[in-house]
Amino acid sequence: MHGQDSNGDRRMEPPIPIKTTGLSVEAKEMLESIAKRAYEIFESKGRAKGRDLENWLQAEAELFRPMPIDVKESPEGLTVRAEVGGFTPRELEVALEPKCLTIVGRRHTQVKRKTEGAVSSRKSTTRLLRTLQLPIEIDTHHATARLKRGILEIDAKKALAEESRSMQARSNGSTSNKELNVRDGSTGLAETTRH
Repeated sequence: MHGQDSNGDRRMEPPIPIKTTGLSVEAKEMLESIAKRAYEIFESKGRAKGRDLENWLQAEAELFRPMPIDVKESPEGLTVRAEVGGFTPRELEVALEPKCLTIVGRRHTQVKRKTEGAVSSRKSTTRLLRTLQLPIEIDTHHATARLKRGILEIDAKKALAEESRSMQARSNGSTSNKELNVRDGSTGLAETTRH
């Protein structure tokens, strides 16, 4: 059943399942394709050392659609918002580990064109991939993912050890309410290199 947002004019999509057992085969293949392309870029630039991240990011940009992400940390947990406009919940995969989040999107479309007596058809695939190292350890069993108006929102509670550290820091007079904006337009592993 779909719910309505506070304005009552748009429906909330059903929750997106969160995988806690690792990446799907397709997600692993996507990461492998980035690694392969990054190596090709490395070779084309004369095997210049020290540019691994630059080559990786270039490979991502060539292979996948950009996905800007905002990460907000609160005393209770973490909220991640990713722009995934045009994708449905069935086209998205969320994999969550205590310190790592991976979002995968794949959308297949078929475009038909009519021209003077002929009909042509072309299949197109749009793919997203973003892996993000999280600033805190989260409890993967207390997380939700929902899609609303093209924004994927993932809410996760802090892991118990993280929560006790946060409570101790607050009792010492400091509070933790951090915000990380990852809106550089890169599509994936700017925060991590995962092979």
